[in-house]
Parts: sequence; C-alpha cells; structure tokens
Amino acid sequence: MAQTQQILAILFADIAGSTELYEREGDVEAHRRVAESLAAMSQAVTQHQGVVLRTVGDSTLASFNSCDNALLAACTMQQMHKHTPLSVRAGFHYGPVIPDKGDVYGNAVNIAARVASFAKTEEITATEFSISQLSDENRDRAKLLDKIQVKGISEPVGIYRINWELDDTMHTRVAPSTINTVVQNEKLSLVLHTGAAEFHLNKDTSTLTIGRDGNCDVAIDGDRVSRKHAQLQWAAGQIQLSDSSTNGTYVHRVGQPALFVRRETIVIEGSGEIGLGCLPSEDATHAVRFDIRD
Repeated sequence: MAQTQQILAILFADIAGSTELYEREGDVEAHRRVAESLAAMSQAVTQHQGVVLRTVGDSTLASFNSCDNALLAACTMQQMHKHTPLSVRAGFHYGPVIPDKGDVYGNAVNIAARVASFAKTEEITATEFSISQLSDENRDRAKLLDKIQVKGISEPVGIYRINWELDDTMHTRVAPSTINTVVQNEKLSLVLHTGAAEFHLNKDTSTLTIGRDGNCDVAIDGDRVSRKHAQLQWAAGQIQLSDSSTNGTYVHRVGQPALFVRRETIVIEGSGEIGLGCLPSEDATHAVRFDIRD
C-alpha cells in the first residue's frame, strides 16, 4: 500500500551552549538543565498544536499543520530560554512529508535541518515558501538572509531570519534593523588545524580552499579528497562551508550528529571536525579540526 504524503511545517530546534555548560557545571547538573530545556521545547510545541517527532541529543524535531504555529512555537522556545544559561536556534520548512509510526520522512525534513543550520544562537530561520504561508503580521517579521542551493530543488531557496522579540508598541510591522549583521559579527573568525599546521579565516582573509590540489590553501592528500574539495568563506558575519567534491564533506560539530554536505553550502558554528569524503572518525589522519571564535 502506497504511503500518503502530508504537507506539514517541520521545525528543527537545538540547544546552543550545552558543551560549555557540561564543562562548567559537570555532567549531572548540565544533564539536568539540558533535560529541562528539552522539556520546555516540547511544551512549546504542544502549546501551539504541534507534535514532537523525536529528540536526539539536545535537538528537537516537530511538525505542525501551519507555519504560523511552527513560528509561534519557535518564538515561545526563545522566550523560555531568554534568561537561562542555554539558548536555542531554530528553523522550519513547509513541505510534503511521509508520516510513518509517529515520525515523518522526506526532503522537507532535510531542508528544515539545513535551514536551522543557518540560524545563529537565539535566532529563527525559515524558507521563503514557509514565509509565504504565514499571516501578514508574522510575514512582516521576516527578512531575507541568503539564497542557497538545495538538493532536489532546481531554483535557489531563500532563507529568512524572523524577528521574535516584539515590543508592545509593535503590532503588525517591525521596523527594519539599522544594525548591519556584518558589523555585529566583524570579529568572527575561524581557526583550522590539520596535523601541525594552523590556518586562520576572518573578514580580512575571507576564503580558504581545501583539497588535494597543491594550490589549495589547505592541501590534504587523502584518497577520498577531491582536488578542489571545499571552500570556507567569511560572509555576512558567518562562516560558510561550500562543498564541490565527489564524495561530499562531513561536518561534525561537538555535541551534534555529523552533517553531510555535497555540492551545497551550509553555515558552521562552534567547534568540531570536518571529514573530507568520509566521517572524521573514519580517517582521523586527514580530518580537519575547526574552532569558530567571536
């Protein structure tokens, strides 16, 4: 029997700052706070007529019948964490999925995870199509952030950032921000480590190329590494990784599942390892360690 598709808003939210919390507070206290945070996120989902599909580590995946409810749940999550040691970043996409045994599958789930990766701490992001499904009031809270290529979609997908902090005086429209994102994050930098070598990326040295070719900034001679495998770029106050390889790139952020990227661009944050053509753990010799600093 063929499985029936549904059109749902898929929300992906994860906790930021948990690694630092474990280091600072110890395992027992940190685990308690993360559990409380996940419970609050689940409460926000059900409060706005959503369904919690699964929690993995410090991440939550949920579905909603409407984009407005997905946005309200994400806003509630942010409000709940506003005065706590932990923060949340969230993203959502509205598209077809296949429900199966209390979970959902399909490209819309992958897109939601991609969109969430563009959100910084205490931010909410969504795709252009999701924004078009919002009420006029909520749609006015969104601002175009970037356009990306997504597997399975021919045209670039617009990624929007949504303002969730509204004054009592703001009813249906939010005044455009006068603070430029690049200025806010102009000190953001990336440090790469491969073997004994160290490489730096910031707004003054805005790109680093990685690959087997000796002309790459970071030359790595691995069997699964393409000649021009990937590029790291400082753009709009963010560190973006663009894969151009045959075997793809794995980005394993500390405390998160590894994210696979092939012929796509993602925003990376925090610290962790980059695997070229395989998981970093499968070829530690050629893995690249990264650390993003404010």
